[in-house]
Amino acid sequence: MDPSTLSTDQIKLGGGLGASVISNITGIPFDRFRVLTANDLASKHPLGTHLKETFRSPGAAFTGGFARVGMKQMATSLNLYVPGDLRAAYPFLSAFGVGMGFSPILNVPRMLQLGRLSGLSYPQAVKNTFFTSAGLKGYAQNTMIFAPGEGFRMMMCFGTKDFLMPKIGGKEDAHMIHSTIGVPVHTGKMALIAGPLVAAVETTSALVTETVSTIQAKLAADKAAGGATKEFGTVLKETITPGYMGRCWTALFVKNVMANTPLFWFMFAADYYSRIASARESETK
Repeated sequence: MDPSTLSTDQIKLGGGLGASVISNITGIPFDRFRVLTANDLASKHPLGTHLKETFRSPGAAFTGGFARVGMKQMATSLNLYVPGDLRAAYPFLSAFGVGMGFSPILNVPRMLQLGRLSGLSYPQAVKNTFFTSAGLKGYAQNTMIFAPGEGFRMMMCFGTKDFLMPKIGGKEDAHMIHSTIGVPVHTGKMALIAGPLVAAVETTSALVTETVSTIQAKLAADKAAGGATKEFGTVLKETITPGYMGRCWTALFVKNVMANTPLFWFMFAADYYSRIASARESETK
């Protein structure tokens, strides 16, 4: 089926859903790689060991995947709900507002994912996080750490993507592209450029808060299981070193490249097909 024959709403909704699914298929295993790297507080194991562990078992690699898909779907949908003209005029500000404002909601599936990676079932993670005073306190503290980082992450991810789009081929005539090189090929090339560029910016902007909040979530889970003995501040002082942060940057960058490149491919393609569909719908009115 030619996607340009669909309605603009079908293209946008289908593109958003497809982008969420495919980006999670490629991104979820590497997000586990990122968490394993961040949870290695003493940097005892090389990154290659964590990468091997990530893919040692396909099931283990996708532990927490359901929650991750939920978070990506929410983030993508929230971004798509922002009017296109507003995103074009204020790409960074609009993305930051969405990430910061909706961080309490976006952090729910993230906390569930981290709980699963700590060995808890989803019901156990829900109970420990949202049905105990200690869990709610930990969730509130984690969200306070996570919120500014999520705002900056979305600003640097979706904001940078919208900023780069017209500079890497996003202004070409949609009908011409559709009839010559083809929308999938053209937008695939755009995504291969935008994916690594956005990943570098996004990783650098969210590294500290993403890493610190992951450490806090791990300590909270360990404490609930009776294993954590050191205070959060003490662990941070012992853990945050240039070497540790460099390892975390590398793992987060790899994860962002693998997740964002297919995500942008679907989003760029949806934008091009939407232009064709919009022109056709305007002619029939």
